[in-house]
Amino acid sequence: MKVAVVYQYYQGHGAPGHSLVYELTQFLAERGHEVTVVSGETGYMQRNMPMLPWYRRIVRSERDGKVNVVRTYTYSELHRSYLGRLLSFISFSLSCPIGLLTIDKPDVVLASSPPIFPMFSAWLVCKVRRIPFVIEVRDLWPASAVQMGILKNKQLIGIMVWMERLLYNKSKKIVALTEGIRDDICARGWPKSKVELVTCGVDFDKLYPDALGAEFVRQAHGWQDKKIVLYFGALGEANNLPVTLRTAQRLQTQQDILFVLIGDGMKRVDTEKQVAELGLKNVLVLPPVPKDEARMFINAADLCLVTLRDIPLFDGAIPTKLIDYMACGKVVLCGIRGEAQRIVDEAAAGMIFEPDNDEQLSGQVLDLLNDDARAARMGAAGLSYVQSRFSAAKIRQQTENVLLTVVNNGSKNATAKSERE
Repeated sequence: MKVAVVYQYYQGHGAPGHSLVYELTQFLAERGHEVTVVSGETGYMQRNMPMLPWYRRIVRSERDGKVNVVRTYTYSELHRSYLGRLLSFISFSLSCPIGLLTIDKPDVVLASSPPIFPMFSAWLVCKVRRIPFVIEVRDLWPASAVQMGILKNKQLIGIMVWMERLLYNKSKKIVALTEGIRDDICARGWPKSKVELVTCGVDFDKLYPDALGAEFVRQAHGWQDKKIVLYFGALGEANNLPVTLRTAQRLQTQQDILFVLIGDGMKRVDTEKQVAELGLKNVLVLPPVPKDEARMFINAADLCLVTLRDIPLFDGAIPTKLIDYMACGKVVLCGIRGEAQRIVDEAAAGMIFEPDNDEQLSGQVLDLLNDDARAARMGAAGLSYVQSRFSAAKIRQQTENVLLTVVNNGSKNATAKSERE
């Protein structure tokens, strides 16, 4: 089949941040499908500024392995402010339809959200060209933005709610990345038969316990005598970074403990300012590292943190960093309710703390750092859990099956219509 994937932040393992769309499209191409990605110009955590003038960046084509990539003009300063992010979304919403219109008609379009504005543009092209449309929901928008207090304009909220409803109605299938997202969509009236659960997965040849990689990173950064508490991922509004800083402030007297935050996002500058203002000598903020180096940094940690703001919709969230930590055999401190908490509990892979409770988190850090045997047992249990449930190859095959079902049903319906006529 011929597949087109629309996602604003397509990137490979050489860039920081998740690479789930890259891995899916490479998998589909290896399976013999003709795959094209329509994407923006930068990855989610990349600050690289385009060098060409805007009029030469409206549409550009490149090849990534067996995958065709169409890059379209996108405002690149998405990390500066919420306005910058909105401009980035709007610019891709205007340019991605041009990219979709320049490619041969695919059998199906898979559009990955958020952001939601480009999904609407992609659907319009599908409607005009009569292409089956499948939407993948990574986060519930606009509900999560409203609950975090980012989105307050009632008119804009109303527009986004209307877009969300239309996209769910018009899509042939809705792919939900977590049980919480699936349950929320179904609870609002969409039939279970239309919503497919396809979680994130792990490539165990890329993420695994790596003692040599850990030692390399520790020596390179001078961490040989430190106990590392690691946060690895986006530094954004949703990620509840203040609880980590407050915990570090409580543990300042523990001179062998170092909190390391690796990543980028809208709150990185604010976080660095807070670290300086509070005089936190035990906190180090590092720039994001490429996905293919993530394993070494995760393995260099003694404890790994996963945190999100305490809002109801995040009860259905599974941050990819959680699964990545567990795949490396690392004990997890989890400050997220709901589905993420259930995974850590079921796997016996770490400890749970109230999302904003730095006193509780401080105690857990000290407990685990003083009990190496317990931490090792938890890390091993987490590794075993993800190996049995989160194989990337099986999960990508689920997505392939969803797309094939949509394409085959479309062919049957077209044949039946032709026979009736």
